[in-house]
Amino acid sequence: MTNIVLVRSPHELVAQNFAGYGWEYIDFSSFVTFSNLMEHVTGQGIDTGRRRNQMSRFFHIKEGDIVVVPVHRAIVIGVATGEKGYQHEGGYGSNRVVVNYFTDEQGEAITIPRAKLTQGLESRLKIRMTVISLNEFEEEITTYVDQLLENNKVCFDSLFQQKRDLAVSVFKEQLLSNLRTGATTLKSGGYGLEELIKELMEIEGYTASIAAKNSTSDISDVDIIASRIDPVSNNRVYIQAKHHSGITSDWGIKQLAAIEEDEHIDKWLITTGCVSEDTKEIAKQENISIMEGGALVDWIYSRVNDLLPATKEQLGVGLLPQIIA
Repeated sequence: MTNIVLVRSPHELVAQNFAGYGWEYIDFSSFVTFSNLMEHVTGQGIDTGRRRNQMSRFFHIKEGDIVVVPVHRAIVIGVATGEKGYQHEGGYGSNRVVVNYFTDEQGEAITIPRAKLTQGLESRLKIRMTVISLNEFEEEITTYVDQLLENNKVCFDSLFQQKRDLAVSVFKEQLLSNLRTGATTLKSGGYGLEELIKELMEIEGYTASIAAKNSTSDISDVDIIASRIDPVSNNRVYIQAKHHSGITSDWGIKQLAAIEEDEHIDKWLITTGCVSEDTKEIAKQENISIMEGGALVDWIYSRVNDLLPATKEQLGVGLLPQIIA
């Protein structure tokens, strides 16, 4: 059976015909079976937690499997050869599988814009896990593969749609710039961003509140507490919100990591800025998720029609009809 696997690989490996996964000091390719790999990991005292399934999916990528790699606002697709490799101290791409990506006449990987994907597939790409199965989207993805095999391109809809997508892209870039530079009327000192994220969480069905400041004597801190209870689950989320124009340090990660919890809590650092690879590695070790400015704007855009009129005014967002020539 051919599997379809998303690998959130470092983008630079695409040009080298690789898809890479982390575990910098463990060479997956040196183990014959996944059981052998798990025995080694357990022997090293490493708790894989919820990452075990991701490790298994990556380990079992075989010849003929379709590999999907997210890149900036798009995806690239390739077919695995079955060859595997390892690069010592290769960071997020230490463990590798060889992938024949579909390329254009210049040898560049052909990108498929996320805006062109079905809503279901586009939403699945937002899952923060590094390796996930996309088998449920087999019909859609194999259609793209068939077109790439036949025409070396994927044919989408009209020029009108392309111009519409460009307008959306410009909107998002301007909104992100406004957020980072303070060219909105959100409350200063980060309070406006906290209120915005609280409102977004409530739109998503959570009960949310802004936590009291300086409520602890140590460095632990949370800005927004959200919870959602349904008949089969009880989900709690702690969020640190950072209103930054540049690089967000690891301080927010440390604040969240210092919080002691008696039950499972999803922890998020949400920033209008960017986060370094070192900080992302610390967050991964602490099981803390990160949402950078671009992803935050994507979230705002997806829910813009649900925001309060006052919030849209603060963001400078006006939903007016326009002519797309």
